[in-house]
Amino acid sequence: MSYGDLLDEVLIHLTLVIDYISYAYNTLLSFILFKFLNQPPLHVHIPTQTYHPAVLVTGTSVGIGRNVALNLAKRGYTVFATVRKEEDAEDLKNTFQETDNVMNGSLEILIMDVTNKDDIKKSYDIIRNKIGREIPFVGLINNAGLVLYIPLEIATEKSFEDSFNTNYFSIINLTKKFLPLLRESRGRVINIGSMASWSPAPSMGIYSSTKAAIRSITQVWRMETRSMGIHFSLIEPGIVATRLTQNQLNTYRTFTSFPTDSKYHDIPQSKGITSNVIDAYENLFKMIAKRSSLVASKAIPPAIVTDAIVHALTAPYPKNTYYVGLDARLIAMVSWLFGDRIIEAIQAKALYVPNDMIAVI
Repeated sequence: MSYGDLLDEVLIHLTLVIDYISYAYNTLLSFILFKFLNQPPLHVHIPTQTYHPAVLVTGTSVGIGRNVALNLAKRGYTVFATVRKEEDAEDLKNTFQETDNVMNGSLEILIMDVTNKDDIKKSYDIIRNKIGREIPFVGLINNAGLVLYIPLEIATEKSFEDSFNTNYFSIINLTKKFLPLLRESRGRVINIGSMASWSPAPSMGIYSSTKAAIRSITQVWRMETRSMGIHFSLIEPGIVATRLTQNQLNTYRTFTSFPTDSKYHDIPQSKGITSNVIDAYENLFKMIAKRSSLVASKAIPPAIVTDAIVHALTAPYPKNTYYVGLDARLIAMVSWLFGDRIIEAIQAKALYVPNDMIAVI
C-alpha cells in the first residue's frame, strides 16, 4: 500500500470516528433538551423480519442515492427508488438481487422525472396503494440533483431554471405531496444539501444557490411541522466520490473553452461580454482544473453519507444538520470562527491566476 493510499484510509476512518463522536454528542444534547426543555424523542420506525416501513429515495441511479436505496432495502425497509432511465432501473434491480437480503426488505424502482408533477403524482399513487397499517410510509429522502459549472455572467436563464427545478422545486413538490402520509406515521424528511450552500466556489454559483435555498426551506419546514411529529434533517456533505464528482473532474480536465452553442452558455458580443472577458473566465476555469484532481482524490465514499442518512431516519434524536466529511466539517468550523473572508481568501490563493494568464479587460 502506497503512502497516499494509507493516508486516504486514515482520513476515511478519522471521518467515521468524528461522525460517531458527533452522534454521541447529539444524543447527550438531546437528553439535556428532553430533561430541561421537555422535548421528547421522536417516533422511530425500525424494520424487523415482519415489519417493513416504506421510504422514497429520489435520484438512485448512481452515487449517494443508489447507495442509500440498497442499504435501506438490505436493512428491511420497503424502498421506492426513482430513476429516469429504464436501463438504470434494470441495473439497480440486478444489483439488489445480488445482495444478502436477510431482513426481507424490498426495492421497487419507479421511473420518475422529479421536475414533472405528473410523474410525482403517478409515483404517489403507486406508493399510496401499496402502503397501509402494516407498511407505513415513514421517510422521504430528496436526493436527486443537477450540477452545472458555469460562471454566472454567461449562464443562461435555462441553466438557472433547470437547476432550481431539479434541486429545489422538486423538493417542494415532493414534500407537499407526501406530507399527509408522513403526518400519519410521524415520519422524517431528509434533504441532501451540500457544503457549497455556505461555501460557494467560482463556477458553482447556480448549484450553490439552489443548495442554500434547500438549507433555508429545510429549517423552516422543520419548525412548521415539529408539532405534528415530523422531523426534517439536512445532510451537507463535502466532496463525495460519485459520478457527479467524476463528471466535474472530467469537465475540468478536458476544458479548453466555453461552448458557444450550449443551452447553458450565453456569450453574445452584443451584451458587452467581449473576447477578453471570456478569456478571463476561461483562465479562471483552467486554474480550477489544476486544483480539482487533488480535491477529488480526497473524496469520501457514498457509504459515509449513507450512514448519516440512516441516523437521520432512525435515531430518536436526529440532528438538524449533518456535516459529512472532514472537508465539510473543517470549512464549517473555519467559516463559523473567522467568517466568509477567510474562506474566500483561501480560495483566491488556491485559484491564483499567474500574470501571463491574466486577460486585459
